[in-house]
Formats: sequence, C-alpha cells, structure tokens
Amino acid sequence: MIPGVSSRRPQTGVNDINYQQALDYLDNSISRGTKSDLDGIRHILKCCGDPQKRMNFVHITGTNGKGSTASFLASILTRAGHGVGLFTSPHLSDFRERIQSRGKLIKKSGMCAILRKIKAITDEMKVMPSYFEVMTALAILYFESEKCDISIMEVGLGGRLDSTNVIDGKICVITGIDMDHMEYLGNTLEDIAREKTGIVKPGSIMIVNTPDKNLYRFIETQARTRGAAETAWVPDIVRGRIISSKVGGTTFETCSDTMKEFRAKIPLVGDYQFQNAATAIAVIEKMKKHGMTRATPDEIRKGFESTFWPGRFEIFGRKRQLVMDGAHNIQGMRCFTRNLRQLFAGRRIRSIVGILTSKDFQHMLDAVAEVSDEMMICGLANSPKNKNIDVSALFSYASSIHGNVKSFPTIIRALEYAKKTLEPEDVVCVTGSLYLVGEARDFVLDKRV
Repeated sequence: MIPGVSSRRPQTGVNDINYQQALDYLDNSISRGTKSDLDGIRHILKCCGDPQKRMNFVHITGTNGKGSTASFLASILTRAGHGVGLFTSPHLSDFRERIQSRGKLIKKSGMCAILRKIKAITDEMKVMPSYFEVMTALAILYFESEKCDISIMEVGLGGRLDSTNVIDGKICVITGIDMDHMEYLGNTLEDIAREKTGIVKPGSIMIVNTPDKNLYRFIETQARTRGAAETAWVPDIVRGRIISSKVGGTTFETCSDTMKEFRAKIPLVGDYQFQNAATAIAVIEKMKKHGMTRATPDEIRKGFESTFWPGRFEIFGRKRQLVMDGAHNIQGMRCFTRNLRQLFAGRRIRSIVGILTSKDFQHMLDAVAEVSDEMMICGLANSPKNKNIDVSALFSYASSIHGNVKSFPTIIRALEYAKKTLEPEDVVCVTGSLYLVGEARDFVLDKRV
C-alpha cells in the first residue's frame, strides 16, 4: 500500500472511483495488461476526443538523461510562467510522481475522475491495456484538464512503439544513445537510434545530444526521412564547461545563441548532469526561436537551481554518508562510479547493489567492484511485474570479482547491516535499479515499504 493511503473504502456513488479503487485498477493493469502496438492507447484517446491532437508536446527519449533533462525543462518553463505538464517514469515511491502539473503531483480527485472514464472504455476492450498505456492516457487527459500549454513527455522504452508515441512532439529530443534494452531495440547503436528516432513526426524539430558525430548524422538522416522540419546537434548550439562538481551540486557556464557567458548551478550531482543541462538549454533555444517560450536567462538560471530529481546521485544525512543513484545500465553505472571516485576520494566505499535480471549485470557489477571496498548484494521487497532481482546470480558473480561481498534478501536488511557497521569515513551507496532506490528512499525517509 502507498504510504498515507487508507485501506478503508468510503461509500461513493455508483459512477465514482475512489482512490483505493483507482490503485486497484492500476495494479490490475500491471498483472493483466499486454502491449504489442499503439492500437490500445490510440483507441482510449480516440474515445476521449483525441486531446493529444490539440496539445503542445516536448517528447524526450534517450538511453540515459531523459528524466533529468525533462525535469530541468519543466522547472525552467514553470519559472517562465508556463503551465507545464510533466510525465516521467518510473516512480520511486508514489505512482503520482509520474504525472505532474505546474510542479505538483496529479491530484487524487482528478486522477480518479479520469480513470473512471478510462476504465469505462477499457472494460469494453478485448485486450486489457498495459499499465504504461493507462498511465500515458491518464497523463494526457490530465494535462488537458489542467490546461497545460506545454506538456513534456518522457518515453518509457525506445520510442517507435512506446505508448507515448501517440503524441506529435513539436520538439523531439534524444538525450543519448547507448546499449540497453537490446532485446527490444536491437544490438547496435544504429538499431537503437532508429527506434528512438521513431518519435519524430512530420514537422518536428529534432534535437540530439550524443558525442558521436557520425551517430548524429545517422539520426539526422533518419529524422529527415520521417519528415523532421529541422535537426540540431547539441554541441553546435551550446558550448560550455563545468566550473565545479561537488556534493552540493554542479556549477557550469555556457554560451548559446541568446545567452552569452551564462552561468548556473544545478542541485543534481555529477559531471554528466552538465550534458543534460546543455540539452535543456538547446531545447529552450529552439523553443525561443519558434515562439514557444520567452524564458529569460534569469528564469532559466532559477529553473536550474530549483530542479528536484530524486534518486539520481541523491545524498542523505548531515555527514553525507549515504548516496542513492538509480543507475540501471552500464553507461549510467560507469558515470555513477566515476563520480564516486571524484567526490569521495580516500573514503571507504560500501556499495549496496541490486540489478534486474534483464540487465547486463556482469558489466555493471564490474564497474561497481572497481570503486567498492565492500559489496552488499540485495533484492527487492516488492517486485513489480517482470522486475525481479536474482540475488544468488548477482552474489555468485560479484564474489568471483571481489573479495568482500555479502548477500541480503532485501534492501532493508542491507541498509540495517550498513548502519550497524558504519564507520565515520564510510560512504554507503545504493545503486543498480530505480526500483531498489525507491524502496531504499522509503525506508530511509521512515515511510517503510
């Protein structure tokens, strides 16, 4: 049960859905829903009048960085006076984190009213839609009801067949390409890029951030084939450097078309967050050019400063001895461990790790082992559908590459052990899965899972 939600079911009218019934419906879509195309989500939205055809979207995909980039953009555009809708995934504690309007979680009352409509439609469908299809439809309908003038939608997986691809993004963004979800997207960077470029629609402006210029040229060709009106490479729009990267955040300066010698600080930790910030600036520059926003440098600076994106190199405690990062693929893990080295040089690193069985856990564990004095392998207390962690397999491999490995059935047990054995110079980090980080945050923040 989500913390703070009563199990008691109040009396409601025959056509009402209360909050607990809404949760039950969403849980049911996790256990029963299937998805192989966009027909289900299209049908739901068509029955609701196709609101997505009347809305302004920024559509973001990428192997890593899409959530941080989306969060930066939402914060900046909100500061600039826009009514901003933000759809991201996964959530850490409360599924309402996925859908936000004007910086606030979706209202329970609005959520229940919209899910009542969606349920009436899906009850007549032959195939129950997937959880992500329901969440996508819920987000779009909520943003319409909230009269959001810009809606930022993060792709769940890939792009071409992702449920969010029912929208027409005026701005389409690829934050980066790397090897992940190969069973769905292909075994080469070009295959993965082709799937992600599938979010482009005729007339879209495509913005890409990848260090590989040849890969950008490939994406550019794919985007043009799909009718993109314009394509742009972030390094051609935004130039800059990191001034400092510390546990309190990252300070950087950039130069772009409308902002010369722009300096800002983001509370998100890690040098890779500079690339996500540069992508956000590139998007804002294109939005300015095409009359979608008038965000000023001061509003952009304040938007960066007020961005909150939990579970990404998030540091806890007065002594800053606990770090959580939902690095869930090899690129993300390498970035995380590189920053651990830089920020906590000379400290004893004790890593609590849980990696989904669908991931390249061996290479991810290799990266963790290089920076860890101790490794604690653990599983999830509450595994979502198809989100399992094979603790024994992880422990077996970790033990073959590292001399100090322990195993625990759940993240809670691992955290309890780490606390009991904590030394003043220790840094405990939780990583390998956003689901794992979500359970760890609940426990640490005393919500209990």
